[in-house]
Amino acid sequence: MQRQTLRDWVHRYNADGVAGLLDRSRPARPGPLSAAQRAEFDAIVEAGPDVAADGVVRWRRCDLKRLVEGNYPGL
Repeated sequence: MQRQTLRDWVHRYNADGVAGLLDRSRPARPGPLSAAQRAEFDAIVEAGPDVAADGVVRWRRCDLKRLVEGNYPGL
């Protein structure tokens, strides 16, 4: 264990007691899609693929990746 890590733990314990030693949640990284694009993507996923147009009967991750890359170039 590094000395700095131990020092950080001591400061957290002194400030908040045992609760200060619990892992803290970190803010989530914003995704590449806007809220409107996510809503559109959710609707596409919930509707399911069209066998004739998409060539699959069930979405796979690689199919959804191709769909996002085709509809939102630059991601």
